[in-house]
Amino acid sequence: MVDQEKLSVFDTRKYPIRPHVGVGILLVRNEKLLLVKRKFDPDAGYWAIPGGHLELGERTEVAAEREGFEETGFKVKVSRLAGIIDKIMYDEEGRIEYHYVLINYFVEQVDGNIDQAPIPDSDALDAKFVDFNKLKEYNLTESLVELLKHLKIGY
Repeated sequence: MVDQEKLSVFDTRKYPIRPHVGVGILLVRNEKLLLVKRKFDPDAGYWAIPGGHLELGERTEVAAEREGFEETGFKVKVSRLAGIIDKIMYDEEGRIEYHYVLINYFVEQVDGNIDQAPIPDSDALDAKFVDFNKLKEYNLTESLVELLKHLKIGY
């Protein structure tokens, strides 16, 4: 488990000198999309797809599968690319506070009970499957809304 207080001292994500690479997964089950409620910034309190940082030397598909398992307890396999989104967030003074290139994949669950509820990781407040027709009722991250519009799913 990551000590968030210690991490904040060395947090290179905030006010970066170069973009960071993130990966995300879209796991669909019975016309529902798996979402997690973010616990930490950027976008604390917002709903997003499971995902996280690409590690040095890690392939993006492997990172997506790892993050899917870490964030929800589901073993997943990448099926295809869903889209690439630029996430650039500015502070009140117009400085770049966060900059990510988000590589998102559709995945399929490959192990375990297909009806199992997601188990949120310690960096998530909640995790659940949400009907596509109810996504607009959730406080989604801007990058997820952009991806859903790009895919013409639920928006």
